[in-house]
Amino acid sequence: MVGVFGKGQEPTLEKVLETRENRAFLQRTLLDRFPGKTLISFKLNIPGPVKNNDAILKIYEIGREDILAKLTLCGLDIPYQKALDLETGPELFLVVEAQPQALKEIMILLEDETPLGRIYDIDVLHLGEQGVRSMSRRELGHSSRRCLVCTEDAKVCGRSRAHSIMEMHEQMEQMMKLERRLNI
Repeated sequence: MVGVFGKGQEPTLEKVLETRENRAFLQRTLLDRFPGKTLISFKLNIPGPVKNNDAILKIYEIGREDILAKLTLCGLDIPYQKALDLETGPELFLVVEAQPQALKEIMILLEDETPLGRIYDIDVLHLGEQGVRSMSRRELGHSSRRCLVCTEDAKVCGRSRAHSIMEMHEQMEQMMKLERRLNI
């Protein structure tokens, strides 16, 4: 049985790598264009070969709404935003007038406190002495991201392939049922 995350076009590895390069280039370009500002780079953690379909776009849209609502609630200015709907998954780039550490704390809360937050991949970036720098959860005293299926560190489970793609997709579908805005 193929669930909602197994339906759709499968981008090639070359396309995924090209998108990653383009993302890094855009991140650097935006941080150069808006000196002293912080950048949010948002996409989704979708295991498996399909990276964009109707279900994924719905989750992305809720994440985008959540991020913008948090920034508005905190009174933070957003001088620039760009959304991309790519074969490799939807992405959002927001330039924000905020300190990187404070902004990362806000995004960690969002990831930890919303039903779909474990699917969100929200990077907070700024220019440091060594170039583009991403704030990590650990450097702010938070635990690593948890696995979609169990309570282990997501990177450990990912590297060891502790769970099948089907198990992860089933868990993500359960998370979708908890999100009232999806009307499932």
